[in-house]
Amino acid sequence: MKKMIILQHWFFRVLMSLTPLYLVPGLVCLFWVFVHSLLARSSRTYGLFCFLFGAIFITSCGDVLTDSLFGSDAISHLVVQFFAPTLIPLCCMYFHKMSRDIQYGPALQMWIIVPSVLFTASFILTLIMGLERTDDLLNRIQSSSFDLAYADSLERAYYLWTIILFRVVIIAEELFLLVYCFILLRKNNFRLRHFRDFLFRSRAISVMGVQVYLALLITLVLCLKVFLHSFFLHSPGWAVAISLTIAIQFFSFGFFALFGSKRYITRKDIRTAMRYNYTEENQAQVTEDIIMDLARDLNGESLTRVLARLGTQTGASPRKATRAADTPSLTSAIFSSAADTQGHESLATRFQHLMQVKRLFLQPGLTLSDVADELGTNKTYVSKMVNNTYNLGFPELLNIMRVDYACEYIRRHPEASQEEIARACGFFSASSFNGTFKRITGFTPKVWAARKDSLHLD
Repeated sequence: MKKMIILQHWFFRVLMSLTPLYLVPGLVCLFWVFVHSLLARSSRTYGLFCFLFGAIFITSCGDVLTDSLFGSDAISHLVVQFFAPTLIPLCCMYFHKMSRDIQYGPALQMWIIVPSVLFTASFILTLIMGLERTDDLLNRIQSSSFDLAYADSLERAYYLWTIILFRVVIIAEELFLLVYCFILLRKNNFRLRHFRDFLFRSRAISVMGVQVYLALLITLVLCLKVFLHSFFLHSPGWAVAISLTIAIQFFSFGFFALFGSKRYITRKDIRTAMRYNYTEENQAQVTEDIIMDLARDLNGESLTRVLARLGTQTGASPRKATRAADTPSLTSAIFSSAADTQGHESLATRFQHLMQVKRLFLQPGLTLSDVADELGTNKTYVSKMVNNTYNLGFPELLNIMRVDYACEYIRRHPEASQEEIARACGFFSASSFNGTFKRITGFTPKVWAARKDSLHLD
């Protein structure tokens, strides 16, 4: 019974400590860790995201929680000393994971030395001074009644190691994050106009780009809070306003992190983030949208297999004749999957017109430079557009279009030779045509033609 009373007492103390508005950012982080554990466990950034937001929660609320449980500012200070310096390195590692998707070796984990050194120094000095003396010193520092000139050597060491050096480390890390974010923005060509196109023109926007801008805003606000610490300490209204601003930024960051498995998203993706909760009336349309969105992430071989499986699952009998026009086109599936993210005058739209209508892909030896000249731009922009829009390299997309056309050509000219088909589809030789055709469809042209004939598909 006595233990139950003690537990209830601690529970109510913790509950009361969570009421101040300046703890909202930490609670927002805890909320998103819970949501990501339910909805985004398969995203490549899930682990780092949980570490990052978990560290933010402990930094924001850990001091208040430990003070409520143990009634000691010294223990609360130790918690912050360890977790606060980990935030910026974790954030950088998060963006590094998004951009390169690498495994982290010992060299990238050396940042743990900084919080470990600060925590060790604080822990040793706290043991030497004792909790009561450390609490008294921290109270004097917070109330601005501490005078370094009249302090003894132990108090000076504690002040320099746990207050001055701690703030220097935090400011240095925040400045490093600012520089790192600017480098990412420049390297990946993220611009503020992308937000305008995203909001008003329904263009796709980079998930990492949005989060980098949010990290910049959060860092700027935190820098302001660190540099004006005394002002906010004596101005609770401003402190609450800053905390709520940071909470909104954390909420936005956590929401966009739900799309950690995608490189680009549209307004439609945001509106339909929970679209699996559909009604019976719109089930067919929603399912179709999901399939078309997922098709963007498939390569040519995977999409070919999916189209074949869809044809089987829809109940089409192999013994029933099917017109060639009813057979799904791999090229049209790839282009239509990205159609809703492009404007009428976009580079991707003009590229698709060039390929689908003018059939430029049939030109032997076609290069990116040739396509760029036709579009009136340079090959770097065309290459980035193809990679970002279709999740394919230009040579792979070119081969898919040629193989797709070869299938159509074989249906219309069943007696054509391999060399004739290869030249008609833009290949230099029958050997390169055969190798590419088998890699994409899984069959050689002869086996494919015989298979189509055995299934009685005209």
